[in-house]
Order: sequence, then structure tokens, then C-alpha cells
Amino acid sequence: MSRSTPARPPAEPLTDGTVTLRRRDVADLDAIVAASHDEETKRWLEDEPLPVLVDDEARRAALRRADDAWTSGRAAPLVIADAETDEAAGLVNLQFRDDRTATVAYSVFPAHRGRGIAPRAVRLVVPWARMSLGVEELLLEADAGNLASIRVAEKCGFVLVEEVVDEDQDGRERRTLVHRLPE
Repeated sequence: MSRSTPARPPAEPLTDGTVTLRRRDVADLDAIVAASHDEETKRWLEDEPLPVLVDDEARRAALRRADDAWTSGRAAPLVIADAETDEAAGLVNLQFRDDRTATVAYSVFPAHRGRGIAPRAVRLVVPWARMSLGVEELLLEADAGNLASIRVAEKCGFVLVEEVVDEDQDGRERRTLVHRLPE
């Protein structure tokens, strides 16, 4: 699933003075890899932990994959950074279903959890997605057991519209709550 055209990154980083959303940089990669190995992150995501990026070519390839997501129209991956230090604190990503529908996904790195970073990032990315990318429908999916993610959805005005029950990769029942942001 993707847009019919590339997603264009914001011309300038998006900020509220506390967090900044910007494109990935080589300096972010070690924090992104480390967070992918965090037990709490792995609990909620089915993604495999990222391999350690041992050389410059591996780092360039990782950045190319993020760039490819933009140019293919599949996704709009952004780093959530501390607005003062520019330290990577998490990720926020729009995953496009088509030209008018996207799912908002996010992850806050362990050292930055509990500070309200995820709601700030979602509140920044939503108006940009609507105004700059023409996204009309924004969805947010959270595992039914991920209370922190459910709170983010609620704080940001998303409304529960559906519960999807399926199996995870190990054959266990998984309940996903689908939230939609009213226009």
C-alpha cells in the first residue's frame, strides 16, 4: 500500500519547542538500532530488531531505506528529537494506505518514555499530513494491551472505530484497536 506519488518531507523541521520532527540523520542510527532491541518495543511491534550498523556502507543503506520510503510513497518516517539538543528520542511514521489515508505509528526510545513525547509528535505530524500531503483519513492502531499507546490515541482526539482479532507470528491471538481521527 502506498500513495500514487512520493511523499515530500517537511521543508523545515516541525516543532512545538519541546520536540522536533525531522528526517533521519546518520547520527540517529545507533539510537534507532538500540531501541529496536528494547524488550518493551519488541513486545508491541512484530518487526525484527535491526542489525548493528558496523560500517559506513551499512549506515548509508539504512538511510537509503528511509529515503526510499519517502520516494516510493509507502511511508513518511521522521525522527522525534529533543528540540533543544536534537537528540533522537523516538520515531513517528505515516504509513500510507493510499493517497488520502495513512496510519500514524510511533515509538519512544526507552530513556525518553513517560514525558509526553508521543502525543506531542502525533499532534505535530497530523496537521502537516493533512495540509502538506492531502491526507484526509488518519488512523492509529494499537495492541489492545498497549495502554500507553491507547492513551496517546485518546489524548490526540482519535476515536476507537474497530477491534481486529487475528494471530501474531507465533499463532497467539492478537487484538488490535483501530482508532480514527475525526476531521
